[in-house]
Amino acid sequence: MCSKGYKSSFTVTLNNGSQLIGFLFFDSSQQGTFTPEVQRDLLIYSNLIQMAVASELMVIDSLLATTAAARDFADLRDFETGKHLDRMAQFSRLIAREIAEQLDLSDEFVEQLYLFAPLHDIGKIGIPDQILLKPGRLTPEERTVVQEHVAKGVSIIEKVLTEYSLNAVSDTQVLMNIISCHHEYLDGSGYPNGKSGDEIPVEARVITVADIFDALTSIRPYKKPWDVDDAIDELRRMASESKLDSRVVEALAKHRDEAARLVVELADLPEDISA
Repeated sequence: MCSKGYKSSFTVTLNNGSQLIGFLFFDSSQQGTFTPEVQRDLLIYSNLIQMAVASELMVIDSLLATTAAARDFADLRDFETGKHLDRMAQFSRLIAREIAEQLDLSDEFVEQLYLFAPLHDIGKIGIPDQILLKPGRLTPEERTVVQEHVAKGVSIIEKVLTEYSLNAVSDTQVLMNIISCHHEYLDGSGYPNGKSGDEIPVEARVITVADIFDALTSIRPYKKPWDVDDAIDELRRMASESKLDSRVVEALAKHRDEAARLVVELADLPEDISA
């Protein structure tokens, strides 16, 4: 008898083709429970469970492939360096892991942030080169055009998800929230919809802080990179003005050394910078 009090057990493997995807454990507090007849019935239920799990995995694989393709498009468009996208993913996961227990975020959610963070600006694919790749600061009119990348990004991802019949996948809502809300501020001063407070989901709050931190600490044709501590001070200032979530900012600050390491290890080379 095991320490849990079980006196008999029946284990079934779950497979997706030739791939082992898990096990089902059936336990009983009585001996001799799993007769051949009972095993036969349990195998029927197990096959149904296996089919459901395999179907879900297929959807997830499709979503991952779609996400990877979208990121490749972003790289090809050359409006952001691949290292920027890598930094965004790393900063976002660093923050999410720190606030996970406090905000009751699952490991799955943390990895979704890591996966989807590089797609936050996918809508910039639709912004004209002469504006998007302009060396130096933008005029107010040009900045208005750039801000349209949020709506364009939502439109692009919605179309992709529809084409691949992925709209109903729960994970995609996190992706949509990141794209649609990563320029919103808690005080309502952000864009495109002026959302505020609880209207802004936590995934967007994380991406916003990660994006601003990366922008400050990265070199641009019109500015030198900020010192990591100065960038964190700026984030704290914005949090004190109720623009950013202070919990998210402090999560990044707590891992200041790791963030600084990523800034150095994933730094853009001079030839990478075009905007």
